[in-house]
Amino acid sequence: MIGRLKGRLVERHNQRLVVDVNGVGYEVLVPSVVARWAESLRVGDEVELVTLYLLQMEPGRATPMLVGFRNELEREFFERLLSVPKLGVRGALQLFAVPMATLARAIEDNDQKALMKLPGVGRQRARELIAALQGKVAKFALLAEEEVPTPLITDVVSEALEILQSLGYTRTEAQKMIDAALERLPKPSSTEELIRTVYQAQRERRE
Repeated sequence: MIGRLKGRLVERHNQRLVVDVNGVGYEVLVPSVVARWAESLRVGDEVELVTLYLLQMEPGRATPMLVGFRNELEREFFERLLSVPKLGVRGALQLFAVPMATLARAIEDNDQKALMKLPGVGRQRARELIAALQGKVAKFALLAEEEVPTPLITDVVSEALEILQSLGYTRTEAQKMIDAALERLPKPSSTEELIRTVYQAQRERRE
């Protein structure tokens, strides 16, 4: 069983990443919501993924699959999706295209219209999701809408990321620091302002 991977990103495709771990390239399937996050990464960046090893059963064979997530909560939520009859791994990967809270609330609120806006979900599939999962995903519905930081896309954030890396932090460490600062200051006016907020957050943690 492979529960976690930490290595260097060597390839990035639609819903598929290849991570080099000590010379071995692991192909990892990722949900759409994770694939969008991965767009903020560059080839060569260090990446760490929580993983789920699965066997996709097909006529006459079993195909091994490794699915990657940003944290244990996403993995747990994905496992709940897999309990929906006939959804399968590919269907769950496609369905998981929005934050956990958004999808969980639609299920808990019996909101078929919201579910039908998701990829591959028609009226029947929406009913199946609600029937299988309502009452089982309530804790995910309580999460903040963006329970995982959104990708870094602005020039200000990119510059701050480079500064922190130049100071010796890994990209993963630097991104976590910036994500924490962005919770306090969602729209920094300059790189300097964002770096100051990062420093303040780190200082308070030490205190």
